[in-house]
Amino acid sequence: MIDRDERLRVVDLCKRWDEFSGLQPVSFTVERGELLVVSGRSGGGKSTLLALLAGWCEADSGVIVMPAGVDREVWSSLAVVPQVMALVPELTIEENIAEAFSGVPIDGGLRARLADVMTALDLVELADRMPEDTSMGQRQRAAIARSVVARPTVALIDEPTSHQDPQHASKVIDVLLAAAREGAVVLVATHDDAVIDAADRVIDLGA
Repeated sequence: MIDRDERLRVVDLCKRWDEFSGLQPVSFTVERGELLVVSGRSGGGKSTLLALLAGWCEADSGVIVMPAGVDREVWSSLAVVPQVMALVPELTIEENIAEAFSGVPIDGGLRARLADVMTALDLVELADRMPEDTSMGQRQRAAIARSVVARPTVALIDEPTSHQDPQHASKVIDVLLAAAREGAVVLVATHDDAVIDAADRVIDLGA
């Protein structure tokens, strides 16, 4: 069941893949402007939770209440960064990031926003490269840039620093915090203590 609200709210959400993996019933609320981290063991349901919120699979039970007006088909409404970054191989890094604008003509303001986010994530020099000509860490930062550049209402980010060195991990954290402060609901699944320490709140899905 999906309802609408001004917050992202989850009530007794559950999805079991088998007896060993999946999401045990969980309930929480995330306000706009907040960065919430979901932590816990591998197989404990972090990625499953994000997939349920993104609408990629159906829950066994429970309720998801999305902020009012969220459209899962529009990047500026709900943006997702899965562990497999899924950049479009035929587009350059800059074009992949700009895909978040979903066909809206890129005026001076949007171009400036694009430049700011690419600068913050150390991507400017990679603008014209194809994804195959960049490292895994660079592709991950490009996917994160795509997720925040259009100022989405909800951003769901899976392990955003898994391919980053400490310097770039810090840049990623700063960008995710900035997205929250601009009014997004930012929900991050991670094992990274640096991300956990930066969060407004942490939900542990179990050891």
